[in-house]
Amino acid sequence: MSTQVPSGTATTGVSAAGVLGTAVSVTVIGTTITWAFFSMRAVMDVGGSCADGGPYVSSQSCPGGSWLIAVAVPVMVLTAMFGSMAALSVKAPNLLVLMWALLFGSLGWNFLEFALAGGGIVWGWLVCGVMFWLMAAPAFFAMLVVLKRAVIPSGSSATDSAARWWIPAYSLLSALGFLIGAWSYHAIS
Repeated sequence: MSTQVPSGTATTGVSAAGVLGTAVSVTVIGTTITWAFFSMRAVMDVGGSCADGGPYVSSQSCPGGSWLIAVAVPVMVLTAMFGSMAALSVKAPNLLVLMWALLFGSLGWNFLEFALAGGGIVWGWLVCGVMFWLMAAPAFFAMLVVLKRAVIPSGSSATDSAARWWIPAYSLLSALGFLIGAWSYHAIS
């Protein structure tokens, strides 16, 4: 015997799979952004380019752990896309916006820090840092709009009130992802 919902009746239940999928996705995004951040720093520490293996001889081999950026970026993008489907099913904020803001903001930070460290300004890295932060800016603006709507709801929208609870959850899960990413990156490199 199966239970059927009459047509025209709305269900308001939240799927446990959607909540779990969203939580895991946010944690994986935090982990992979951390891997990309540290991998980029490792390559920038050796001058910004390196190579290992293959038919060409490189004057600079890659530092340990730098290969993680090749894993981090595709996993991050796929997780953000599929995690967004789970997030939207439970009325949580879109993960693509979170990924975009954190990825370009953190990599822009690397460019800016390395551009200004040392004796002079490295103009190429400074320009890249500014460009990355400009690319991150629309996503940060979108995140601020979601945060404002969650804190100061404009009406009785279910999405706004659901987002209120996801904001601290995203923060904690991203921090957990960072800790996992930092630990695993340093264990590998």
